[in-house]
Amino acid sequence: MNIDYGKYSDVHGHIRHSSQERGQKEFKQKQRVRKKNGDVMFIAEKNVVSTHPGNSIKNVATLMQEHDFRRIPVTNAGTGRLEGTAKAMDIIDFLGGGEKYNIIVKEFKGNFLSAINAPISRIMAPAVFLDKKASVDDAVQLMLARRTSIVPIVDDKESRKVLAIVTERDVLPTTDDVGVTVAEVMREECVTATPGMMLADVSKIMVRNKLRRLPVLREDKVAGIVTQFDVLRFLSKGEFKGVQAEENLSIRVSDIMSADVVSVNSSQDLGDIIRLIKETNLGGFPVIDRDRLSGIITTMDVIKHVYQS
Repeated sequence: MNIDYGKYSDVHGHIRHSSQERGQKEFKQKQRVRKKNGDVMFIAEKNVVSTHPGNSIKNVATLMQEHDFRRIPVTNAGTGRLEGTAKAMDIIDFLGGGEKYNIIVKEFKGNFLSAINAPISRIMAPAVFLDKKASVDDAVQLMLARRTSIVPIVDDKESRKVLAIVTERDVLPTTDDVGVTVAEVMREECVTATPGMMLADVSKIMVRNKLRRLPVLREDKVAGIVTQFDVLRFLSKGEFKGVQAEENLSIRVSDIMSADVVSVNSSQDLGDIIRLIKETNLGGFPVIDRDRLSGIITTMDVIKHVYQS
């Protein structure tokens, strides 16, 4: 079932002209204050979900899926020092998406069950962080430059004890209408999947193209969407076909994708997308016009437009 949030904008259509000026004013206000040193702590989330280097890849995938985070700080269990970052993309790389799959093949002889219980330190990425004196602008620029959805905030660069995190959603402005349509911001070049693709195929596509989600097409119509979280959910559920990696990575997209698609249309105002991101906790939406896929718009696309235009 496709849930078309195109109707959402119609509900608010009667306030669009009166709210556009207010929305643009809020954008300008945000631009003025976002470079203040230390203000990143005002928007940061203080309840930090983290893990330790010895936690298994499977457990970390479960942690990500449960808390709706694609990245989790990896900290020393004793000192709390930030040591690295667990990334959903690296887990997908590990599951056949890229070079990290060689760990399963070479070190674990293809034994999938043993490999997913390896410590997250085997595949974690170097830590990317800011200290508590940083500005919101610093966080935004780091997100855009490193294509990261989460930035840990540490007390200082020496001890690197994590105090908070800033996410993509934290830097989104609160606004009504922006006066910019989805068509002006969305990406028309949209990589897709089909229901019959295997998990290994989807992993490769996501890693090679650095994509978090793929619309799933059946006969040129959107039948669902498969995201990094769907892959993590498969891993955390533990309903595997066997011991070997090839057996488990042959599961079909139709078995893990979501058929409930929250879509938008290209004529909607960007303000609608900001509200949708906050209301649904989703990070991206297929753009569908006349039952056909026109493109895709994500949280990062919105942030890039808001802060760089």
